[in-house]
Amino acid sequence: MNKFARIAAAAAALTTLAPGTTQAAASVAFEPASTYTYSQEGLALTGAATITLPTIRVTFGNSLTYQDDVYLRLPGVTSLPALPSPLLIICTAGPTNTTGAPTLGYVTTVTGGWAFRVTSVSGVTIGDYCDFTPLDVRGASLAGSNGTLEYRANRFSTGQLVDLAVSTSSIAIRSQFGISGNGLPAVSPAYIPLNAEINAFSGRLWFTGASTETVGAGAPPAPFPTRNDSLSFQTTVDGNGTPFTGPTVTVTGQTIMIANGSYTWTDTAPPAGTCFDSGIAAFTLWSIDPSSTCVSLTLVGPTSSTTNAGYFQIPGTIVLAPADWTGTAKWSYYLGSTSNSGTTELAWDPGEWTLNGVQVYLQYLPYGTGISRIVYVANSGVLDADVKAEVYANGGTFSCEIGTASARTVTQLSATLDACVAGQGIGSGRVAVLFTITAPDRDIEVYSAYNVGGSDRGTVVNTSNGRGLTYFSDVD
Repeated sequence: MNKFARIAAAAAALTTLAPGTTQAAASVAFEPASTYTYSQEGLALTGAATITLPTIRVTFGNSLTYQDDVYLRLPGVTSLPALPSPLLIICTAGPTNTTGAPTLGYVTTVTGGWAFRVTSVSGVTIGDYCDFTPLDVRGASLAGSNGTLEYRANRFSTGQLVDLAVSTSSIAIRSQFGISGNGLPAVSPAYIPLNAEINAFSGRLWFTGASTETVGAGAPPAPFPTRNDSLSFQTTVDGNGTPFTGPTVTVTGQTIMIANGSYTWTDTAPPAGTCFDSGIAAFTLWSIDPSSTCVSLTLVGPTSSTTNAGYFQIPGTIVLAPADWTGTAKWSYYLGSTSNSGTTELAWDPGEWTLNGVQVYLQYLPYGTGISRIVYVANSGVLDADVKAEVYANGGTFSCEIGTASARTVTQLSATLDACVAGQGIGSGRVAVLFTITAPDRDIEVYSAYNVGGSDRGTVVNTSNGRGLTYFSDVD
């Protein structure tokens, strides 16, 4: 049984703890009744400074006697001593009270809260209520609260629990920051992830179809229907319009990063090897950070909440690579002065570029006197598949058309691959090979090995090994 279930069970059993009384429902909440939301970042930078809680109102659900103990807790906070005064606790008689408003006195702090005691000789009548204010906590500790406001009353003489109320909706701690899919609704009109499919049948120079979202091509009709992929996202710096209670931070910077893929398709102007000459379009108020690399794009945005509609536009002349894009969003801010600053970083999902084919990577193939290669592809599908190889060797790369992997056939690729490598003047050393095959992933298995001196065979583990178990077997 979890904590809240135990509290609820205790509350349900209270009628048996105070014989001769009529049990009513006690309540505890902030006054005026509402959910008070605090900025997580604002509280963190508040540090040891004082935060005054809204007035806490307790409506009693059981009769209390003189010197009974009353506890208010907000678990997780560092509570500060209250200053006793006639205004700290103001009580009001309930509809059945015939002896006048009760009185309570402050005793001390307890872990995560405060202790009080009934000081009126006539005690407390069911339906009476008391307002407690001001009660102070350390600001940073409030950020670690679970947001549960608790009231308990114990008999002074026995310590028996006689009244209880819990509120889980009075206080909330929320970040000021979010990005589509993290801190903002996962599904919204302004969240369109990258979702293009690279066309292996066109040499991976194009996408298989036109972007279906208007932001992916600007105003329709699209000028390059198979060269655009939409990307739209939202960011927030104010909790998506949340009315925060207490301190909020001032934003000084906002960036997003999209990585885990190749941006070489944006390298369209001299000098070679520099990316983002083109290809990233229509993200209003956002610019490409000069620190961006050909494997990581950083966009710098304004310090306000934004809705961003744009697209990636490929040139149609550069080979594309599948990518499971990953993203981060980062905000910098301060509270009070720039010397009291912080940052928040969130992950988000920009989307994925897939391929209408399969790629298999051979990490190692040796060349030299007395060494031969053994490379076969098994195509279990019903359609022939084209095979293309990208070879990585001596700090460079080159491509060759390897041939056809016939349907339901095991085809040797070694001879054609060797001719491709020899055509680049490579007679010795080591190469790596990436095969792109125009067939479904589940239809293809590649076997790779090499032979030294006609007797010593070494198997080359490639990214295809074990693929068949995934699709054709229950073996894990």
